[in-house]
Amino acid sequence: MAGFVARRVLLAGPTLLGISFLAFFVLSVLPGDPLAARIDADTPLSAEAEARLRAELRLDRPVLVRYAEWLVAAARGDLGRSVHDGRPVAGILREAAPWTLLLNLSALATIYGLALPLGLLQARRPRSAWARLSEGGLILASVIPPFVAALLLQALFAVRLGWLPLEGTGEPRSGFASPGGLLSHLALPALCLALAGWAFATRYARGAFAEAVPASALAAARARGLRGPDLLKHFALLLALPLVWLLGGIVPSLLSGSVIVEEAFSWPGLGRLMVQAVLGRDTPLAMALLLLSAGSVLAAQLLIDILYPALDPRLRSEGGETARAPD
Repeated sequence: MAGFVARRVLLAGPTLLGISFLAFFVLSVLPGDPLAARIDADTPLSAEAEARLRAELRLDRPVLVRYAEWLVAAARGDLGRSVHDGRPVAGILREAAPWTLLLNLSALATIYGLALPLGLLQARRPRSAWARLSEGGLILASVIPPFVAALLLQALFAVRLGWLPLEGTGEPRSGFASPGGLLSHLALPALCLALAGWAFATRYARGAFAEAVPASALAAARARGLRGPDLLKHFALLLALPLVWLLGGIVPSLLSGSVIVEEAFSWPGLGRLMVQAVLGRDTPLAMALLLLSAGSVLAAQLLIDILYPALDPRLRSEGGETARAPD
């Protein structure tokens, strides 16, 4: 297992390097002046002052030189400073990361909380009317674009019914709201972020449950008197295996969906920062966010590859390495 993890970590290096080079080049050719937010239109800088600021931010150097300098600094743990306000990028990420983590974990819990029971019930009665109705409803919810879903949820629950806040977190960026206020502000963005994953997760869970727990095994367990929670506990390990793989498809979609959802609900997380960084040509901040996002996806995939053999001994060889799939 240690050799497998080492190989995956080594392969992640070239992947992140290629992503960073492509992103840095794309950001460098986008239209707009990165210094636009730093220069006051009413009191513009002199030519000499603007030249000094560009030199300080290394904007006067060729793209390849700037990329090499950024790469060396990033390897040392220095993510640079924001072009817009001069704040350290690491500090900006530390402020926004808890909000995105809270939103994504809430959406993940929402997806699993609905998808797993529905998938199990659909696997038991795949041709029932309610199973087909629930599947159709989830598919319909999943094809709604996130920004449209955000507007619909805001219009219904915040504007018309007045049950939930329209946007924000209920507190300044410096701190979290009270538990009740935070949950009320979290409900709509978490629901909106979870919509796209519900149908996929439910259909995956239904197929996985049907394969992991065949009808004969289910009938035998019921014959032994197992019902409800006891029945789920009996097949817990078999059901856990496919659900681990399910994370591999959900995590990237949550991270990408956060960009739209956080902007729509004014949620002060990393996704909203990404929109502001790209539109404002803030290359140091955008690069740090991109590396963090790509690294999170690669880390999630690696964690899944480690957990799956740990849960299923059949996938481990005697030496501790992950067993190869049969040809």
